[in-house]
Amino acid sequence: MEAKKNAIQPQVSRRTFLKAALAGAVIVSGGTVWKAIDQGVFSTGKGPAYEAWRDWESAMEAAPHPLPMIKAAILAANAHNAQPWLFRITDTAIDLFADVSRNLGSMDPMLREMHISLGCALENLTLAARASGYSPEVTLMSGEHDQIHVARIVLTPGERSISELYQAIPSRHTDRSAFQRKAELPPSLHTSLQGLIGPDDNVSLAWLQDEPLKSTMGDIIISATKAIISDAEQSKDSHRWYRHDREVLHAMKDGTTLDATGSSPLTRAIGKLFPVSEATSNQYWLKSTRDTQVPTAGAFACLLVPSRDRSSLIRAGQVFQRMHLWASANGWAVQPMNQPNERIDREQAMNLAPSFREALEKLIPLPGWHNIFTFRIGSPANDSLPSPRRPAEDVLWRSIP
Repeated sequence: MEAKKNAIQPQVSRRTFLKAALAGAVIVSGGTVWKAIDQGVFSTGKGPAYEAWRDWESAMEAAPHPLPMIKAAILAANAHNAQPWLFRITDTAIDLFADVSRNLGSMDPMLREMHISLGCALENLTLAARASGYSPEVTLMSGEHDQIHVARIVLTPGERSISELYQAIPSRHTDRSAFQRKAELPPSLHTSLQGLIGPDDNVSLAWLQDEPLKSTMGDIIISATKAIISDAEQSKDSHRWYRHDREVLHAMKDGTTLDATGSSPLTRAIGKLFPVSEATSNQYWLKSTRDTQVPTAGAFACLLVPSRDRSSLIRAGQVFQRMHLWASANGWAVQPMNQPNERIDREQAMNLAPSFREALEKLIPLPGWHNIFTFRIGSPANDSLPSPRRPAEDVLWRSIP
């Protein structure tokens, strides 16, 4: 049976209610309430860092100008919420650039995740252009990974098209919480996702729902997570995007947050009151991956491309954004789980034994194709929360001649 568009929230048990009540008593006692307010315990998803999720559609309706389309583009999925994009706009075109200052370091040494993230933003932008009455003509710029100009979108007047995917832009969030364990995924889900890949995308979808494929993929993801947190440089580069302090979060408007981890309200409330070390964050990540995200995945899926060149990565990002938007519109939960791909890049950059590349090639034997992106999908058990976003005005690069 298809998942319902609005996920049914699980009933709160008496035990859970008492735990929450006790936590509330702790929070408001001894002056801790002031710290709770400062750290945003009572203001989940509110404040300057989240305004972009609320004002984009009104901006689209206010004026048929390219700037409101940027407001849609910045809501795209992106690795570690680094938001590695810059835009230049004119009355007739939008240029998309890579903001290399937001590179993830040892977590993305080959710039794979940066360019996939840019592809996600490009997909949102084209959907918004069509909804604004334009026929966008997209050109992916030639060049290697170190060239920052990645795409030009020429805006030609056309017929206004408000698609299901466009309407899903504000509700698309990564769901890191437990999915419904007993929900069986229908065959039509795989078919629908496959149908979102266009003939010119040159992207292949590997679907891992049956055993032992699914459990093997889960084991690889857990092993990759362990490898990342055991790698001092990768661990540091990952943790530097974590935003615990509320003041820093609203100033930077980027990075990963406790609210977006998929934790229970009780865990989030208590977690906001205490500093989070790199080691603590790593152990929580491993525990969530091993005990929650892998076991409750309805299926895993991988995107593969015949070449790891920049254009192929950008097109793969467009495909994933399309899939995630469609999933959100049709009541499915999605979470990227790229730990194996991050270890593949790390192994290549450091000339290490290609253990994770070989593991994925054995699991998905598709000669001549490169596995570049992994995600899980399933039936949601909770509402996912938004991540911070920088406003459109902050990602315009006016200094380019």
